[in-house]
Amino acid sequence: MLPFAYYLLKVIICSAVLFGYYWCFLRNKAFNIYNRFYLLATIVLSLAMPLLKFNIWHNSNTAKTSVVHLLQIVNNSDDYMDEIIIHSHYNNISKEQMAGWLFMVICFILAGLLLRSIIKIYALKKNNPRQQYENISLIITEDKSAPFSFLKNIFWNNAIDISSSNGRRILKHEIAHVHEKHSHDKLFINIVLIIFWCNPIFWLLRKEINLIHEFLADKKAVEDGDTAAFAAMILQTTYPNHRFEITNNFFYSPIKRRLAMLTKNNKTQVSYISRLLVLPLAVIVFAAFTLKAKTYITSLPKDKTITVVIDAGHGGTDNGGVGVDGSFEKDINLALIKRIKELNHDENLKIILTRETDIYQDPKAKANFAKENNADLFISVHVDLQGGQKTETKSGLHVLFVSKNNYGNNIESKLLASVIVNSFENKYGLPVTKTPQQREKGIWVLQANTFPSVLIEAGFLSNKKDVDYLKSEEGQNQFARNVLD
Repeated sequence: MLPFAYYLLKVIICSAVLFGYYWCFLRNKAFNIYNRFYLLATIVLSLAMPLLKFNIWHNSNTAKTSVVHLLQIVNNSDDYMDEIIIHSHYNNISKEQMAGWLFMVICFILAGLLLRSIIKIYALKKNNPRQQYENISLIITEDKSAPFSFLKNIFWNNAIDISSSNGRRILKHEIAHVHEKHSHDKLFINIVLIIFWCNPIFWLLRKEINLIHEFLADKKAVEDGDTAAFAAMILQTTYPNHRFEITNNFFYSPIKRRLAMLTKNNKTQVSYISRLLVLPLAVIVFAAFTLKAKTYITSLPKDKTITVVIDAGHGGTDNGGVGVDGSFEKDINLALIKRIKELNHDENLKIILTRETDIYQDPKAKANFAKENNADLFISVHVDLQGGQKTETKSGLHVLFVSKNNYGNNIESKLLASVIVNSFENKYGLPVTKTPQQREKGIWVLQANTFPSVLIEAGFLSNKKDVDYLKSEEGQNQFARNVLD
């Protein structure tokens, strides 16, 4: 829920920026076709841009430019969200879970309301007489919401004489809605609001899109007619009760903007300037939400030997978890780290194992062992167990680092965890959690060290597929190669 909430926050900010430009420079201007597609594009871009990421790599030895520095500031929160997810094995319902359930309940309510509207519209179509008019179904009804249009259907109130001058204008207005496919816009924005209902900007966008539909249809209705008579007709009409948010009702309020738009003259030079201003705004928003400044290091010494202490979790009297097939975690852990050392042929990479047999070591002894061997890195290998239950639900590898941000090796450990995740992605027979994690409870063997230290959960003992893979030749070889990489 937390990653989605952060994504939703970025969607709100992005849509607010783009809508703010519309409100200042485009609203109540006569170029309604442009405005219609701008507002639709605002929704699409607001949803898409926070999902896109393009890295701009720069050398750590070179000075940061103002652009790189700005991008690092803008995306600093992204790094936090990308690399830290609080991980807990507790089964109690948290506030985050409660918020998630509440969010889903509202989504289902909105989806139900949309579905109910569609069902009622098609019930009106089914239960009332209809006739074809220019490839459009004209349904004659007594419903108070009529006249309105939906997709290729116009629902006509029997109380309005379709052959009168006002009736012909209203019909032309609704035909314009059908030909311009305004119902598709309404369905799209209402579907988006089912999931993103808590974004207030999308509700404002829906209101503006509905009004722009009316502006466009009003213009069509008076192309060859009397604008003053059409305006007078709108003013004199009693507004019926509207029941459907996805339809195009002729008697749509507020009328003040509709009347003003009917007589508005568009100044060509001003309109072009207003529309061109969107270009620098688009560049700024795109850069802020999709570009990330990343640093690469080119000054690593080529002749230095890196000492890595690798620990097999548990051992001896401590069996660790028990797999679905009865195998002990301590044995799988030992087999994995022995394979790492066996496949290492790099003279500059020194692999030291905390144990090579089935013996017990307490966490303090493991940390002291790593310090005595002047370790540059420490990796502890484990296999997870979902809530102590042998149910095949969770699967795959995840990497953890120290639980508190105030430990001296926190930043380096987080970096090491990220590198390990990148190494395993797309090169492992099990799913890989793409972000390093922290547990609410500390991991003593990691935080006791002063050098980068991580814990790899290679899979889940409670999942038979994971256990079979980790005990196989292929699985152990792939695990070892990824760690060595």
